[in-house]
Amino acid sequence: MIDLHMHTARCGHASGTPGEYLDAGAAAGVSVMCFTDHLPLPADTPRATEYAMPPEQLPKYVSDIRALAAQSSRDGGPEVLVGIEADWIEGRADEIRRTCDESAFDMVLGSVHFIDDWAFDDPDLTARYADWDIAKLWDRYFSTLETAARSGLFDVMAHPDLVKKFGFLPDVDPSGWYEQTVEVLAATGTAFEVNTAGLRKPCAELYPAVDFLKAAARLGVCVTCGSDAHRPSEVGAGMGAARDALLAAGYRSVVVFRGRVPEEVPL
Repeated sequence: MIDLHMHTARCGHASGTPGEYLDAGAAAGVSVMCFTDHLPLPADTPRATEYAMPPEQLPKYVSDIRALAAQSSRDGGPEVLVGIEADWIEGRADEIRRTCDESAFDMVLGSVHFIDDWAFDDPDLTARYADWDIAKLWDRYFSTLETAARSGLFDVMAHPDLVKKFGFLPDVDPSGWYEQTVEVLAATGTAFEVNTAGLRKPCAELYPAVDFLKAAARLGVCVTCGSDAHRPSEVGAGMGAARDALLAAGYRSVVVFRGRVPEEVPL
C-alpha cells in the first residue's frame, strides 16, 4: 500500500508528529509514505499560518522528514519520502519553482484551495457558496486547475474535484469539465491523485468522482493515491476503496515519485 499525501501539526490545521505518522503507517501496512505538508503561503494570505507552515519552518520540515526516512530505513519500516503540497496562486509560479528546486522534494502536489481570496474548502467559510452560481464556481475551479497543471510546477494535481467537498453540486452534467481537465493532464504529463479524504467529508466519495477517474484512465493519465491524513489515525484510510475504484476504472498500476521521477507500482 502507498500513501503519498499526509500532513502533520506543522501545517497549522493538523495534529501529530512525523514519528506518529510513521508508526501509524507501519501499523496500517503502508509500504511507501510521502509527507506533504503545505508550502508556506504569501504573508498577505488571510489566515496563512492556519493553512500552511510559516516560511522559516520549511528547512526544518525537510530535514526532519529526511531524518525520519533514514531512521525508518535502518529499522526496516516503510519507505519515507519528502514531498510538499503547493497551492496554485496566480503570480507565484517563479517562487514556487525556486523553492521546490532548492528543497529537492521527491514529489510536489499541486492544489487549488483558493478562488480569489476565498479558501473554499474551509468549513468556516461555507456561507460564501451562497454568493455563487454553483455551475460558474465549478467552471472557475476547473479552469484554475487546468492553468495550474499547464504551469509545469507540479508532479500531481491533488484532490482534483475538491470543489465538491461540501456537496454544492452544479445542475449540469460535469463530464465536460472532467474531459477537458484530463486532456490537459495528459498533454502536460501531469499525474493526478485518488484522494480518500472525500470519503470522510460531506461529499462522501473519493476525489475524483468515478466518471472523472474513468476519463483519466481512457487518456492514460498516471495516478497516485493519498489519504490526505491530518491526524495519524487517518494514514492509509480508505485505500481499499481507492484500489477498487482504480481497478474498476481500468487502472492496473499507480506511480510513486522519487526525486520527482515517477515509477510504476502494480495494483
